[in-house]
Amino acid sequence: MSERLWGIDWTSVLPWQFDDVRVEYGRLADVLPFMAELFPKTFNVGKQWLQEEMTEAKRRFGEEMDVFVFRDGEKIVGVVTGNPSDWSTYYWRTVAFLPEYRQRNLLTLFTERCCAPFRAAGVSRMEVDTSPANRATVRAFSGQGLIVTATISTERWGQLLRFTKFLDEDAERTFSTQFFDIDTTTNAERRQR
Repeated sequence: MSERLWGIDWTSVLPWQFDDVRVEYGRLADVLPFMAELFPKTFNVGKQWLQEEMTEAKRRFGEEMDVFVFRDGEKIVGVVTGNPSDWSTYYWRTVAFLPEYRQRNLLTLFTERCCAPFRAAGVSRMEVDTSPANRATVRAFSGQGLIVTATISTERWGQLLRFTKFLDEDAERTFSTQFFDIDTTTNAERRQR
């Protein structure tokens, strides 16, 4: 979908190497067994997404998603999936790593490397959701300069925080103005006007 919308051909941008971990562009079918094993342990939930029927629409969506496979040798150690959510926003749909790879800053390195191709294509922001209870991920996203821009409640995942990394200064300025430039008077003061 990124190629169709923005002209980003990840197969020509990747692979990237972070120490002994290589990031390759893959397909959802490549990582489904990894996800099926890791998700119930990582997200402390059932297989929800994996248990939902594989409809034709779900299959097509999975085929169009960007799938980034993190490998140590031939072993899959992490996966990031994503897709454009509109003409100027990229959404990280899945971020999951084996426990022994979570403290290696792979997501930080990956996010930093993704900024250049996204900016060149005119993408204004990258977004990702996580549970507020997932303190390690909240700290990691905050440490990368992502800011909380929304909360979301879903029947699948419960309460989530939406984190945004702005790639465009004008978009960040607009968000800051709209979010922080609020009337600071009290209700009583407004009634007296």
